[in-house]
Amino acid sequence: MKIRMNISRTRQMLKFLDNNKLWWFAGEDPYVLSQCPKILRRTFSAIGILVIFISISSAASLAYGVHQILESTSADIVIGIYCGLFVFVLYLFLLHTLSRNVLPTENAKWSGRLISYTLRIGFLIFLGFLVAQPVSYLFFEKPLENELVAFKNQEVQKVNSKLNLKYAKKLATKRSELRSKNQVLIEISNNNRLKNRELRSVIQRQEESNFFIRKILIQNTLFHFDDNEQVEINVPLVLSSWLLSLLLILVFIAPAILKIVISISSDYYRIKRIIETNLIDRHFELFKHTYNDILLDKFPEKNLTYTTAYTDVPYNTRLKSKPDLKNRNDFLKWLLDEGN
Repeated sequence: MKIRMNISRTRQMLKFLDNNKLWWFAGEDPYVLSQCPKILRRTFSAIGILVIFISISSAASLAYGVHQILESTSADIVIGIYCGLFVFVLYLFLLHTLSRNVLPTENAKWSGRLISYTLRIGFLIFLGFLVAQPVSYLFFEKPLENELVAFKNQEVQKVNSKLNLKYAKKLATKRSELRSKNQVLIEISNNNRLKNRELRSVIQRQEESNFFIRKILIQNTLFHFDDNEQVEINVPLVLSSWLLSLLLILVFIAPAILKIVISISSDYYRIKRIIETNLIDRHFELFKHTYNDILLDKFPEKNLTYTTAYTDVPYNTRLKSKPDLKNRNDFLKWLLDEGN
C-alpha cells in the first residue's frame, strides 16, 4: 500500500513538473516546450519553480529585515511585496534575455558574451547575498544577541574611557581655581555625576536600538580592521553564516546557470529555430509578393522587382560578393575573343 502511494505521489510530482505555467516563469515559449522531450520540459519547470521560490523568499526576507529596522508592520508588508515583485520581474527579464538566438546572425565575440554572463551572474550573487542576511540573522539570532552584548559592553567601556579623560582635563584646567581640598572633592563629585548621566544616556540609546546593522556586520566579520576592536570574533558563527549565504546565493544563480548550460543544439532550440524561421520566411515571401505587385502596378513599363544586397534574405547577414573588376588588357583580350 505504501509503495503504491509513493508511486502515485511520484507520478503527481512528475506531472506537476510538466505544467506549462511553470515554463512561462522560466522565460520560454510553452508552445515550443510542449514539443520537447520530458527531461527538457522538466528542466525548464525546475527553473520556473526556482523563480517562484526566489521571489517569495526575497519578499519574506527583505520584509523581515525592514521590520528589524523600522518596526512597522504596514511598511514591512508594502516593501516586502514590492521587493518580491521586483525580483520576480527581474528574473523574468533576465531569463528572457538569456535565451539563445536561433536566427541566423553574425558571429558574436565570445568575450562579449562572457562579460554579459559575468555581469548578470555577479548581480544575482549580490542579490542573493543581500537577501541572505536577514535569513542568517533569523537562524543565528541567539548567538548574535550574545555577541551584541559583548559589543555593547565594549562600546560603554570606550565611552567611559573618553569621559574619564574629558573630565580629568576639565578638572586639571580648574585646579588652579580650587582653593581647598573640599572644593576639589566637590568638583570631582560633580564631574562623576555628569559622567554617569552621559553613560546612562549611552546605555539608554543602546536599549532603544536593536542594532540590526551591527548584527549583520557581526555575522559577516571574520577579521577586525580596527586595532582598537577588542571583542573576540565568533568564528563558528561567521563561518555558519557564510555557508548559509553561499547556499542561498547558489539558489539565486541556479536559474541563470540552468538556462545558460542548455545547448544551442538541444531539441528546444532546434524546434524553436524551425518554428521561427518558417514564420519569418513565410511573412517575408508575403511581403515580397505584395511589394512586387505594388511595383508592377506603379511602374508597369519598367519591370521592377524587389532586390537586395544580401544572399540570405530576410536575415541579411551575408552580403553578395562584389563584381571582380578587370584591367584594360583583360578587357581587350575579352573583346578580341568575342570577335573570333
